[in-house]
Amino acid sequence: MKAWLFENVGEKMKLVELPNPKAKSGWVVINVEAAGMCHSDVGIVDGTITAALDHRPIVLGHEVAGTITEIGEGVSGFMVGDRVGVSLREGHDEDDVGLGAGTANGPRGGSAPGIHVNGGYAEKMLVRASRLIALPDNVSFEMGAVATDAITTAYSAVMTAGEVKAGSVVGIIGLGGLGMNGLRTASFAGAKVYGVDINEDLFEDAFKNGAAGCFKDVSELSSLKPSVIIDFAGFGTTTAEAIKAVAKYGRIVQVGLGKIESTINTNLLVTKKIQLVGSSGGTQEDLKRVYELITEGVYKPELTEVSFDKLDEVLDQFAQGKTRGRIFTRPNK
Repeated sequence: MKAWLFENVGEKMKLVELPNPKAKSGWVVINVEAAGMCHSDVGIVDGTITAALDHRPIVLGHEVAGTITEIGEGVSGFMVGDRVGVSLREGHDEDDVGLGAGTANGPRGGSAPGIHVNGGYAEKMLVRASRLIALPDNVSFEMGAVATDAITTAYSAVMTAGEVKAGSVVGIIGLGGLGMNGLRTASFAGAKVYGVDINEDLFEDAFKNGAAGCFKDVSELSSLKPSVIIDFAGFGTTTAEAIKAVAKYGRIVQVGLGKIESTINTNLLVTKKIQLVGSSGGTQEDLKRVYELITEGVYKPELTEVSFDKLDEVLDQFAQGKTRGRIFTRPNK
C-alpha cells in the first residue's frame, strides 16, 4: 500500500510502499476513505512536538474515517463494510487522547493513530476496535474524518472545558479550522461570541457562523467583559492577553499550541481569580454528539481536498498559512 512515512525531524515525509496491515486480536483494518490534515503534523515534522510520538518512522494522520475491510479476533459490534470514524480517545479513557498522551506502555497500549501507531496518511490502517465510532450514512467520510479532531476538540473546549451556556459572553482567539468550529459551537449553545484573528479575511466566515463581532487584537475583548476566552492559537502572547481581557472570575481555555511556552501575568491570574485550563481532544460521547449535530446541519466547515500524492507539498503550504478551511485527502482515490 502507499503511505507517507515520517522518519526524521526537519525532513519531509516520504511516499513509500508498505505491506498491507493485518487484523489482530481486538483490532480491525480499514480502508482510509478520508484523512484530515492537522496543524500538529507541522509541529511533529519541524520538531516542535515530535517528542509526543512513541517512535519513528511512523505514518502520521490522526483524523481518519474509513470502511472496515478486516476484523480481528474478539471484535464485536462491527462488520466488514461498516463506515466508521476513528476517535482520538479509547472508550472513556481520559488519559489516552491528544498529542503526548499515553505511551507504548501507557493507557491501553498507546494506540492513537499517527501518534502511537501508524495513522491515516496511508491507503489502509490498523485500528484498535475500541476507537471506532459508527459513521452515520448521511455524514460524508471527509466530514467524518475532520470531525474526529477539528470539530470534536472545539466542541469539548467550548462545552466541557469552557462550560459555555446560553447568555455567556465568549471570546474565540484564532479563527482557523478549530477556532471557527469553536465559534460555531458557542453560538449554537446560545452564547454571545466574539472572534479574534490577525487575518481579517476570516471575519466574513466568522459572522456567518454566529459571531457578534470580530477583532484583530485580543485586547479589544476587554470592554466586552467575556466570562470565557478560548485560545485556539496559543502563541504565548495570546494567552497572556487573554488573562488581561477576561472578566473577573472568568475562565480561559487553552487549546492551541502555536508556542509551547508562555509568560503570563500571575498577579492578574490570582487577583482576578481566573481559571486557566487546558483542553485537548474530546470523548467518544463528544464525537457521537458532533456526528448528530452534523446530520442536523449545525456544522458546515469549509473543506479543501488535496491530492494524496502531494501531501508533503501541502504540509509546507499549511505551515506557511497558505491553505484555507480544513484540509483532507483521499488516499484511495
